[in-house]
Order: sequence, then C-alpha cells, then structure tokens
Amino acid sequence: MKPPTIHLPHSGLTAPDTRYTVTSYKEHQTYDGVTFTATLRHNGKIIGRIENDGRGGPDIFSPNTAGGMREQRDALEAFAARCTDARGVTPDVELLLGDLVTEYQTSRAIARAAKRGNTLLRLLQDHESGDGPMGWASEAATTETSPAWAADRERLRAHLLGDPELAPHALA
Repeated sequence: MKPPTIHLPHSGLTAPDTRYTVTSYKEHQTYDGVTFTATLRHNGKIIGRIENDGRGGPDIFSPNTAGGMREQRDALEAFAARCTDARGVTPDVELLLGDLVTEYQTSRAIARAAKRGNTLLRLLQDHESGDGPMGWASEAATTETSPAWAADRERLRAHLLGDPELAPHALA
C-alpha cells in the first residue's frame, strides 16, 4: 500500500506531509534579477533560510546552526526523495525549496486578494516549446479580479496573455 501524500496546490508538489514550510519571504530587485531570503521551518521550528542571489543560480538552504548543516541537508534530501513535483518527478533539494517558496508566495497572494474580496487569477505557461522540461509550467502572469461571468474571466485570461484584441476592456 502506498503511503498517504499531500498535494500542495500552488506548486504542484506532492509531499508525504507538511513538516517543511516557508513562513516568511523577503525579496529585493537587483540589476540582475530578484534576490530573496525565506524562513524555512520544520515541524514549526525555524531551522534556517532559503536564499537565492537573483543571478540565475539555485535556491540554497542555510541552516541556523553551523553544526547542523549536514544533518539538515540529509533530512531535506530524504524528504525530497519522498516527494514528486508537478511533472511526477522526484525533485532535488533545490527544486523542493523553490516549490515550498512558490507555495508560500501564492498562498499569501491569494489571502491578500481574498481580504479585498477578490480572486487571484494566475496564468500558467507550459514549457513544451523547448525552454524547459516537457510538462513544466511556470507562472507567466497574475492579476487580481472579482469576475462574476465567464466572459469576464475570458477577457482577463486574454489580458494576461497580452492579446489586446481579445481583451480591450479586461480590467475596466
């Protein structure tokens, strides 16, 4: 019998449990891109930071204690080995960390939109055109809206796709 898993809806990650969570995120725009730090918790306890220098490099884990680096890294690798990403592939630690950050960021954006009585609309792009692995989707655009009708949703979708003919009054 296969052990139970939890599907994280915003990143597509399927995990054995929710022991690892991101609980804060700070970013800074640089000339090269966006650098960020995020707080990583294990069972509610802060264990370190997820960092990215914004230059196209990997998301990395920095533990709170110098002596815990190897143990924490081993535990993250063991956890990642029990996960699957949106493509059904076992992620490495870098991709696992990125998915945890995505889950946190998207959950926060949804909560902010809901607080204003709106809905967050995300356009995901499937990278089958050669600029990413088959079936790999990334967020291409987001907008906040309160569409009540299917036609409103279609205009917003067209707006996110950047098609002015289909979306002349998308956000009006």
